[in-house]
Amino acid sequence: MLDNVDKYGFIDLEDVCGHILILILASVHTTTDWATALLYFFAAFPEHVETLYKEQKDVLDEIQQEREQKREELKKKGEPIDEELDPAHDRDLTAAAIKRMVHMDSFVREAFRFRTERLSLMHKARKNIKLSNGFVIAKGQTVRSSLKSAHQGPEQGDEVMEFRPWRFVGKSKTAIKVGADYLPFSMGRHACPGRFLAIQEIKTVGVLVVSKFSKIEIQDPSKTMKSLRTNIGEPVPSGLIMTSRN
Repeated sequence: MLDNVDKYGFIDLEDVCGHILILILASVHTTTDWATALLYFFAAFPEHVETLYKEQKDVLDEIQQEREQKREELKKKGEPIDEELDPAHDRDLTAAAIKRMVHMDSFVREAFRFRTERLSLMHKARKNIKLSNGFVIAKGQTVRSSLKSAHQGPEQGDEVMEFRPWRFVGKSKTAIKVGADYLPFSMGRHACPGRFLAIQEIKTVGVLVVSKFSKIEIQDPSKTMKSLRTNIGEPVPSGLIMTSRN
Protein backbone atom coordinates (compact mmCIF):
# COMPACT_ATOMS: atom_id res chain seq x y z
CA MET A 1 0.00 0.00 0.00
CA LEU A 2 2.80 2.40 0.87
CA ASP A 3 4.43 1.74 -2.49
CA ASN A 4 1.18 2.46 -4.36
CA VAL A 5 -0.22 5.49 -2.53
CA ASP A 6 -0.98 7.38 -5.74
CA LYS A 7 -2.45 4.34 -7.51
CA TYR A 8 -4.96 3.65 -4.74
CA GLY A 9 -5.68 7.30 -3.98
CA PHE A 10 -4.44 7.30 -0.39
CA ILE A 11 -3.96 10.70 1.17
CA ASP A 12 -1.33 10.02 3.82
CA LEU A 13 0.03 7.37 6.20
CA GLU A 14 -3.01 7.72 8.46
CA ASP A 15 -5.26 6.92 5.49
CA VAL A 16 -3.18 3.82 4.70
CA CYS A 17 -3.39 2.66 8.35
CA GLY A 18 -7.14 3.18 8.30
CA HIS A 19 -7.51 0.86 5.31
CA ILE A 20 -5.26 -1.74 6.99
CA LEU A 21 -7.49 -1.65 10.08
CA ILE A 22 -10.53 -2.26 7.86
CA LEU A 23 -8.83 -5.34 6.40
CA ILE A 24 -7.95 -6.59 9.89
CA LEU A 25 -11.56 -6.08 11.02
CA ALA A 26 -12.84 -8.02 8.00
CA SER A 27 -10.46 -10.93 8.63
CA VAL A 28 -11.33 -11.16 12.34
CA HIS A 29 -15.06 -10.95 11.63
CA THR A 30 -15.17 -13.71 9.01
CA THR A 31 -12.81 -16.04 10.88
CA THR A 32 -14.80 -15.63 14.10
CA ASP A 33 -18.02 -16.28 12.21
CA TRP A 34 -16.68 -19.50 10.71
CA ALA A 35 -15.14 -20.72 13.97
CA THR A 36 -18.57 -20.26 15.56
CA ALA A 37 -20.26 -22.05 12.66
CA LEU A 38 -17.90 -25.01 13.16
CA LEU A 39 -19.21 -25.48 16.69
CA TYR A 40 -22.75 -25.75 15.32
CA PHE A 41 -21.61 -28.43 12.89
CA PHE A 42 -20.13 -30.34 15.85
CA ALA A 43 -23.50 -30.03 17.59
CA ALA A 44 -25.50 -31.03 14.51
CA PHE A 45 -23.35 -34.11 13.84
CA PRO A 46 -22.23 -35.30 17.30
CA GLU A 47 -21.50 -38.82 16.06
CA HIS A 48 -18.32 -37.52 14.39
CA VAL A 49 -16.84 -35.63 17.36
CA GLU A 50 -15.31 -38.73 18.94
CA THR A 51 -13.60 -39.59 15.64
CA LEU A 52 -11.97 -36.15 15.75
CA TYR A 53 -11.01 -36.66 19.39
CA LYS A 54 -9.47 -40.07 18.67
CA GLU A 55 -7.52 -38.60 15.74
CA GLN A 56 -6.22 -35.90 18.03
CA LYS A 57 -5.03 -38.44 20.61
CA ASP A 58 -3.44 -40.64 17.93
CA VAL A 59 -1.55 -37.71 16.42
CA LEU A 60 -0.29 -36.54 19.81
CA ASP A 61 0.74 -40.10 20.71
CA GLU A 62 2.69 -40.32 17.46
CA ILE A 63 4.41 -36.99 18.05
CA GLN A 64 5.24 -37.93 21.63
CA GLN A 65 6.88 -41.17 20.44
CA GLU A 66 8.88 -39.27 17.82
CA ARG A 67 10.12 -36.79 20.43
CA GLU A 68 11.02 -39.59 22.86
CA GLN A 69 13.01 -41.27 20.09
CA LYS A 70 14.90 -38.04 19.39
CA ARG A 71 15.73 -37.65 23.09
CA GLU A 72 17.02 -41.21 23.23
CA GLU A 73 19.20 -40.59 20.20
CA LEU A 74 20.67 -37.47 21.80
CA LYS A 75 21.37 -39.36 25.04
CA LYS A 76 23.23 -42.08 23.15
CA LYS A 77 25.37 -39.43 21.45
CA GLY A 78 25.98 -37.69 24.77
CA GLU A 79 24.46 -34.49 23.47
CA PRO A 80 22.31 -32.16 25.60
CA ILE A 81 18.54 -32.09 25.22
CA ASP A 82 17.40 -28.54 24.54
CA GLU A 83 14.15 -26.87 25.59
CA GLU A 84 12.54 -27.65 22.25
CA LEU A 85 12.43 -31.34 23.22
CA ASP A 86 11.23 -30.75 26.78
CA PRO A 87 8.84 -33.65 27.62
CA ALA A 88 6.44 -31.11 29.09
CA HIS A 89 5.62 -30.02 25.53
CA ASP A 90 5.25 -33.49 23.99
CA ARG A 91 1.47 -33.19 23.71
CA ASP A 92 1.15 -29.51 22.87
CA LEU A 93 -1.47 -28.73 20.22
CA THR A 94 0.96 -27.00 17.89
CA ALA A 95 0.32 -25.86 14.33
CA ALA A 96 2.42 -28.81 13.12
CA ALA A 97 0.30 -31.25 15.14
CA ILE A 98 -2.97 -29.81 13.86
CA LYS A 99 -1.69 -30.06 10.30
CA ARG A 100 -1.51 -33.85 10.70
CA MET A 101 -5.20 -34.05 11.68
CA VAL A 102 -6.63 -34.82 8.25
CA HIS A 103 -10.11 -35.65 9.52
CA MET A 104 -10.41 -32.22 11.14
CA ASP A 105 -9.24 -30.61 7.90
CA SER A 106 -11.82 -32.57 5.90
CA PHE A 107 -14.54 -31.68 8.42
CA VAL A 108 -13.74 -27.98 8.04
CA ARG A 109 -13.67 -28.08 4.23
CA GLU A 110 -16.97 -29.99 4.14
CA ALA A 111 -18.52 -27.42 6.50
CA PHE A 112 -17.44 -24.66 4.11
CA ARG A 113 -18.90 -26.61 1.20
CA PHE A 114 -22.16 -27.43 2.96
CA ARG A 115 -22.79 -23.92 4.32
CA THR A 116 -23.23 -22.49 0.87
CA GLU A 117 -24.47 -18.99 0.19
CA ARG A 118 -26.36 -19.15 -3.10
CA LEU A 119 -24.86 -15.94 -4.48
CA SER A 120 -21.60 -14.62 -3.12
CA LEU A 121 -18.11 -13.34 -4.04
CA MET A 122 -19.32 -9.95 -5.23
CA HIS A 123 -16.97 -8.31 -7.72
CA LYS A 124 -17.17 -5.01 -9.57
CA ALA A 125 -15.84 -4.88 -13.12
CA ARG A 126 -13.14 -2.21 -13.48
CA LYS A 127 -13.24 -2.52 -17.27
CA ASN A 128 -15.32 -4.22 -19.95
CA ILE A 129 -14.80 -7.99 -19.81
CA LYS A 130 -15.75 -10.30 -22.65
CA LEU A 131 -16.33 -13.92 -21.64
CA SER A 132 -15.58 -16.94 -23.80
CA ASN A 133 -19.25 -17.28 -24.75
CA GLY A 134 -19.33 -13.70 -26.04
CA PHE A 135 -21.21 -12.23 -23.07
CA VAL A 136 -19.84 -8.84 -22.01
CA ILE A 137 -19.67 -7.62 -18.42
CA ALA A 138 -19.66 -3.84 -18.70
CA LYS A 139 -17.34 -1.66 -16.68
CA GLY A 140 -18.95 -0.74 -13.36
CA GLN A 141 -21.31 -3.71 -13.24
CA THR A 142 -21.41 -5.91 -10.13
CA VAL A 143 -21.20 -9.69 -10.49
CA ARG A 144 -22.01 -12.41 -7.96
CA SER A 145 -21.03 -16.07 -8.29
CA SER A 146 -23.34 -19.05 -7.79
CA LEU A 147 -21.62 -21.03 -5.06
CA LYS A 148 -24.43 -23.56 -4.95
CA SER A 149 -23.68 -24.86 -8.43
CA ALA A 150 -19.98 -25.06 -7.57
CA HIS A 151 -20.29 -26.64 -4.12
CA GLN A 152 -23.08 -29.05 -4.97
CA GLY A 153 -21.92 -30.18 -8.40
CA PRO A 154 -21.11 -33.79 -9.42
CA GLU A 155 -17.38 -33.21 -8.96
CA GLN A 156 -18.03 -33.19 -5.19
CA GLY A 157 -18.82 -36.91 -5.26
CA ASP A 158 -21.90 -38.73 -4.02
CA GLU A 159 -24.75 -37.30 -1.95
CA VAL A 160 -23.80 -33.67 -2.46
CA MET A 161 -26.84 -32.52 -0.49
CA GLU A 162 -25.64 -34.44 2.58
CA PHE A 163 -22.96 -33.44 5.09
CA ARG A 164 -20.21 -36.04 4.81
CA PRO A 165 -17.32 -34.90 7.04
CA TRP A 166 -14.75 -37.36 5.65
CA ARG A 167 -15.53 -36.52 2.02
CA PHE A 168 -12.00 -35.21 1.44
CA VAL A 169 -9.92 -37.59 3.57
CA GLY A 170 -7.23 -39.21 1.46
CA LYS A 171 -7.62 -36.62 -1.29
CA SER A 172 -5.46 -33.66 -2.20
CA LYS A 173 -8.31 -31.25 -1.49
CA THR A 174 -7.46 -29.57 1.80
CA ALA A 175 -9.43 -26.77 3.43
CA ILE A 176 -7.09 -24.14 1.96
CA LYS A 177 -6.98 -25.49 -1.60
CA VAL A 178 -9.17 -23.32 -3.80
CA GLY A 179 -10.61 -24.21 -7.18
CA ALA A 180 -13.72 -24.04 -9.34
CA ASP A 181 -15.36 -26.59 -7.03
CA TYR A 182 -14.44 -24.78 -3.78
CA LEU A 183 -14.95 -21.02 -3.72
CA PRO A 184 -15.30 -19.69 -0.16
CA PHE A 185 -11.95 -17.93 -0.66
CA SER A 186 -12.45 -17.21 -4.38
CA MET A 187 -9.78 -18.59 -6.73
CA GLY A 188 -6.99 -17.67 -9.12
CA ARG A 189 -4.81 -14.65 -8.49
CA HIS A 190 -7.58 -13.04 -6.45
CA ALA A 191 -7.85 -15.95 -3.98
CA CYS A 192 -7.83 -14.75 -0.39
CA PRO A 193 -4.18 -14.62 0.75
CA GLY A 194 -5.29 -14.81 4.39
CA ARG A 195 -6.97 -18.21 4.03
CA PHE A 196 -3.90 -20.05 5.33
CA LEU A 197 -4.04 -18.21 8.65
CA ALA A 198 -7.86 -18.25 8.77
CA ILE A 199 -8.11 -22.03 8.28
CA GLN A 200 -5.34 -22.62 10.81
CA GLU A 201 -7.21 -20.49 13.36
CA ILE A 202 -10.56 -22.20 12.66
CA LYS A 203 -9.04 -25.67 12.96
CA THR A 204 -7.26 -24.65 16.16
CA VAL A 205 -10.57 -23.57 17.70
CA GLY A 206 -12.13 -26.86 16.57
CA VAL A 207 -9.30 -28.96 17.99
CA LEU A 208 -9.35 -27.14 21.34
CA VAL A 209 -13.12 -27.48 21.66
CA VAL A 210 -13.02 -31.20 20.83
CA SER A 211 -10.23 -31.70 23.37
CA LYS A 212 -12.17 -30.02 26.18
CA PHE A 213 -15.82 -30.87 25.49
CA SER A 214 -17.30 -34.34 25.03
CA LYS A 215 -20.72 -33.15 23.93
CA ILE A 216 -22.06 -30.09 22.15
CA GLU A 217 -25.79 -29.64 21.69
CA ILE A 218 -28.02 -27.08 20.01
CA GLN A 219 -30.43 -25.68 22.60
CA ASP A 220 -33.37 -25.78 20.19
CA PRO A 221 -32.96 -28.89 17.98
CA SER A 222 -35.79 -27.71 15.70
CA LYS A 223 -33.48 -24.92 14.52
CA THR A 224 -30.51 -27.16 13.71
CA MET A 225 -30.59 -26.87 9.93
CA LYS A 226 -31.31 -23.15 10.04
CA SER A 227 -28.30 -22.72 12.33
CA LEU A 228 -26.08 -24.42 9.74
CA ARG A 229 -27.41 -22.34 6.84
CA THR A 230 -26.97 -18.83 8.26
CA ASN A 231 -25.08 -16.41 6.05
CA ILE A 232 -21.89 -14.78 7.28
CA GLY A 233 -22.76 -12.10 9.82
CA GLU A 234 -26.29 -13.32 10.49
CA PRO A 235 -27.30 -14.16 14.08
CA VAL A 236 -27.63 -17.87 14.84
CA PRO A 237 -31.20 -18.70 15.95
CA SER A 238 -30.22 -20.99 18.84
CA GLY A 239 -27.50 -21.24 21.47
CA LEU A 240 -25.24 -24.17 22.37
CA ILE A 241 -24.93 -26.43 25.41
CA MET A 242 -21.38 -27.74 25.94
CA THR A 243 -20.44 -30.59 28.28
CA SER A 244 -16.88 -30.65 29.63
CA ARG A 245 -14.76 -33.81 29.40
CA ASN A 246 -13.64 -33.31 33.00
